Amino acid sequence: MRKLVVLFSSIVFCFAAFAHEADPVLNDDPTEAQMQLVRDGAMAFCESVDDENERQECVMDYYAQHNLEEEPSCD
Repeated sequence: MRKLVVLFSSIVFCFAAFAHEADPVLNDDPTEAQMQLVRDGAMAFCESVDDENERQECVMDYYAQHNLEEEPSCD
């Protein structure tokens, strides 16, 4: 019985640890609110980058990671 509890706990832990990687943020038909959340997240995530070209690349990478298919804007 103890082995089953340990096995079950291990499976649950593994699932929880990697669950965020299995599901993209945006699906095939995102709403405008979902897209705006990704835009805002990219701006917040990349605001510490000083170089304009590096900031645009940071935003582009963030969009790609979150399945947002549009031109990045650093404004």
